[in-house]
Parts: sequence; C-alpha cells; structure tokens
Amino acid sequence: MSNQKPKKNLKPIKKIIKFGGSCLREPSSLRNIVSILKQEKERVALVVSAVSGITDLLIDAYHLSLSQDRNYQGIMAQIKNRHLLLASELLSLSHFGQYQAKSQEILKQLERTLKGLSLTGESTPSLKARVLSAGERLSAFLLAAVLEEAGFKCRVFETDRVGLVANQPSEEAEVVLEKFDFLFRKTAEEINQGDYIPVFTGFFGITEEGKLALFGRNGSDYSAAVIARGFQATVLTTYKDVPGFLTADPDFVPEARPVNRLSRKEAAELCYFGARILHPKIWEPLEDLETILEIRDFNRPESSGTVIINSAESTARIIKSLSVNQNIALVKVEGPGVGFKPGLIGKIGSRLAEKDLNILTVLTSQTCINLLMSPAAAELARNRLVELKEPAFRKITLEKNLALIACVGEGLRETPGVASHLLSILARKGINLELFSSGGSEVALYLVVKKQEAGRALHLLHEEYLGPGEAREEQVGLTITG
Repeated sequence: MSNQKPKKNLKPIKKIIKFGGSCLREPSSLRNIVSILKQEKERVALVVSAVSGITDLLIDAYHLSLSQDRNYQGIMAQIKNRHLLLASELLSLSHFGQYQAKSQEILKQLERTLKGLSLTGESTPSLKARVLSAGERLSAFLLAAVLEEAGFKCRVFETDRVGLVANQPSEEAEVVLEKFDFLFRKTAEEINQGDYIPVFTGFFGITEEGKLALFGRNGSDYSAAVIARGFQATVLTTYKDVPGFLTADPDFVPEARPVNRLSRKEAAELCYFGARILHPKIWEPLEDLETILEIRDFNRPESSGTVIINSAESTARIIKSLSVNQNIALVKVEGPGVGFKPGLIGKIGSRLAEKDLNILTVLTSQTCINLLMSPAAAELARNRLVELKEPAFRKITLEKNLALIACVGEGLRETPGVASHLLSILARKGINLELFSSGGSEVALYLVVKKQEAGRALHLLHEEYLGPGEAREEQVGLTITG
C-alpha cells in the first residue's frame, strides 16, 4: 500500500508471524493484532488467512455458481458487507476509501469468475482456487489498512506473484521449493531493504503455467513456513484461537493441559493422527532450517503457548501428549506369508495410488497386511484389491468404526516397559485392543480400538501418564528472540 524509500542498515527479517482467520473475526480482533505488533521488538513479516467464515462462504458461492439456480449474489453481498463493516469500524475516511477501492477490485474479479462458472457450468481446480483465494486477498489488504491506520508502514504481497510455484493446479498442491528459493530471493532482498511490514496472503500459489493452486485447508500455515524459508527466519509464530498443543483432546479429556514444548517429530505425529492444529506439511519447507515454531493463543498473547524445536527432549514420564483419530477403518489382507512376500506391499500401494487412495499407516505380520485408512478410502481400497485377484490374497476384509490413539513422546522406543504398561492399563478396564504398533515412529506408539471405546481409553491413558497427581517432569517455557 505504501511506496516507502529504502533505508540503509535495516536488520533483515528473521521472524514471521501468521494470523489465522479467527484473529480477523471482528474489530476487537484486529485491534489485538495491532497491540501484538506494537510490542514486537524485531522486524517481522506477516502471513494471513481469510477472515473467519469467509472461505466457507466462498465455497458456498462456488457451488451455487455451478448449481441450477446459480444464485450466488446473496453470498457475494455478505462477503462484501462483512469486510466493509470491519473496515468502517477501524479506518478513517481516507484509509477506508483506499480499502474500499481495493476490495471492490478483488470482488469484481471474483464476480467475473463466478459468472463464467455459471455460464459454462464447468470448472477446474484452478478456477476454484481463483474463487477461494479472494478471501486471503481481501483480508491481507484489510489488515494492511488497519496497520497503516495505527501508524505502521505496510505493503501487501500476493503469493501468486512472489514465487510460490505450485507443483500442480489442485486443492492440495505443494510449493516446488527449489524454484521458490531462486524466485523469492529478489523479493526477500527488496523487502529487507524496505522500511515497511510485508503482509503476505496465505493459502495459495501458482503453477509455472499460470494456474492458481491451493495448499489445502489451514494452507496459510504451510504458506507461512514457505515464507519463513524464503527469509531464512529463526522464528515462525502462528497465532490461533487455541493455547497450542494440549496433552489430549479436551472434548474427551476436559482437564487436558497445554504442552509447553515439543520436538518437530512429536508435533508432526500429533498433527498426522488427530491434532489438527497445524498443516501437516508445515515441516517440509523448514526441513533444513533450525527455525523455531511457536503456537500462541491469540486471546492470551502473553502466554508461552507451545514451542516446537528441531531437537529432541524427553521428559520423566516419556509421553507428552495423546491424539485420537476417530475416522479410521481397517482393510485386512490375509494370506500365508503375505507380510514377507517381496514386492507385495508395493503392489498394493501402486494399486491404490492409481485412485489417489491414501494409506495412513501399514501394520504387517507374517499372515496379514493391515491398512489403516479413512472409511471412504478403505471401502474403495477393498474393492480395488479384490479386483486385483492376487493369488496370495486369501481373504480381504473391511472393518469400520475404529479409532487410532497416538501416544507421543521422545524416548518411547528406547524406554523399556512403556508399551506393556499401556496395554495393561486398557486390559484392566476391559478395553480390547484391535491393533498395536510401536515400530512406525521413534516418538509414537499407536493403539487401535473400537470407536465407542476411544474416549474411555484416552481418558484412562491421560490419567495414568499425564494426570495432575502423577509424578512427572514439568516442561518449561522457552523465551525466543528473532
């Protein structure tokens, strides 16, 4: 928004802050962002999600444009009014006029896309991305205007224009990191020489062919990690409406507490198997960096939240957190020696990959290959494997209504007796274990139980390992500077 003259001897940006949609919900939320940034002592770059609820409205508008009645105008009015109402309560007349003009430009482009979809009745992933990316564009310019109103100098960078090259035009695209590293270098140098806060849109990028692509829901987390890579940032802070990772899902365990510190491996396991706090691919752009990731509670920014570091740290009680995924099904492929026949697991994987069927994890024995999948994918997977008519497969069955509990903590593999203790806790209370695995990860043990037993099992394990009365090593917070 501002064309500021470069200043010499400015420190390079080493801290990235990402604000989720719940941080842009209402005027008081945006004022809170201003307050947070006024207390920052480092130069920062910002990454923003769409205003809370706007992505859902855009999805509705997209589907309505392709439906028979094609009546998406009401939703367009809601999106426009929501942003202008926020702006009117936060901006002076001058800044409001600038934002109104910019938002009108974005909304006109959105209107053209929706109208084109309604006329043709056909879509592509790139066109859908063009619709959904409007939310982040609107919020980035809104936040920049609010910050300028508060005295900051800002400039918006839309991530389809600064080198976030996507590998495919889909809703689950990834950034081609080698190309990003090359293309973003000039942008990073320009920003580091500027006297302003850069505000980046999250959630989307663009292919080499010029087609927009999305990085999945919570994709702004992933975008922020990519931007952190571009600046070689030492700290990436993401503000959310939760206090960070907890010792368990509070829906099952109301007494669950925040976890102050985790390793990347621990956080990745928790995200993959139920704790949807971060985008599961957030670690890939940071793989070669020592960047520290902070998750902060937007409603209590003074709290330490969860700090995620690259190195491993174990605690006295070993287990730091329990996550649960109730959306689990099991495909069992049985036959003499199937677990040891060369190439058989690869054959199964290739067969399912042809239909983009994702396997969460594979557990094998000599006579059985167990595939843990989502229920919808498992149904299709069983049919695909039956059609394969592999002689080694004597029986293929599907079991639904299962839940997977991941017990996560550094040192699990090296500590004797943990696995047997977990099993005995459940056995004493009559909870039958469907499957158990301890070899898939250095920092996690996986327990598969009936879905109806998941809550009770989680509560028992939490009480034993993480309950307030248990002797355990308390984790301490970590003070981070960029």
